[in-house]
Amino acid sequence: MIAVLDRQGPFEALSSLVYALQPQPQSILLQDTAIALDANVFLRLSSHPKSADITDYFASAHVAPLILPGQVIQEFWNNQLQAVDSIASGLRKKFEQLKSDVARVDTAFGGFAEEFGGLLDKFSGDYGYVYDEGTIRRTHALLEVIQRKAVVPYAPRLLFCDIAAQRKRTRTPPGFRDDGDGDFYVWVDLLAGLQQSKATGQDFARVALVSHDRKLDWTREGVAHPILMAEIRALFGVPFEIWSIQRLVEEVASLT
Repeated sequence: MIAVLDRQGPFEALSSLVYALQPQPQSILLQDTAIALDANVFLRLSSHPKSADITDYFASAHVAPLILPGQVIQEFWNNQLQAVDSIASGLRKKFEQLKSDVARVDTAFGGFAEEFGGLLDKFSGDYGYVYDEGTIRRTHALLEVIQRKAVVPYAPRLLFCDIAAQRKRTRTPPGFRDDGDGDFYVWVDLLAGLQQSKATGQDFARVALVSHDRKLDWTREGVAHPILMAEIRALFGVPFEIWSIQRLVEEVASLT
């Protein structure tokens, strides 16, 4: 893995760039796809109307590796659950108070009350799932399945820290858009999980990371960064894709 990440040998980036500019449909079964989950999908996936179908599929039908990079657990608690919940709680109270205050102002300002109300509704639509107890229960159900079925790999941090710094200086994905190295270690943990799966005899014909992240150091308009494709290809000889939650839902639905 180090040899590939540090470019210590031949590296076919150009063919991945050509493919990324005009990707072709893949006729690879979902059951043959190694699936990794990013931190930003858990609550969103659990709030999806088809969340039970996804959980059932992972629990009973998926035979290729299911991978939860170790770094994702930290990211979920630090950023997706803890931070989003506290921001949502605080801003909801402030918006409600502001909406109430503006509504009491002269009627000439009534349009502002309506505008603030619209902003509150949009915010609730984007982040309201964190208050939904049903979503929390479904998240627990999903995590219980992942706990039974998934590989949770951690790559040695000190072993990769110099590579992480060098890759950030050269704007090598993922993570060059962020201040820290969290995204890089999500990637390294994912690669470690794929290696562990191979070592235990689990095969796969494609790798898909399910992620809500749309920054250019991961994907452009739904197409994975060609450097990430090339690294997966160099290590495992299979294609790499980044899926939205909706893509995963559609893939599972196509099996029925």
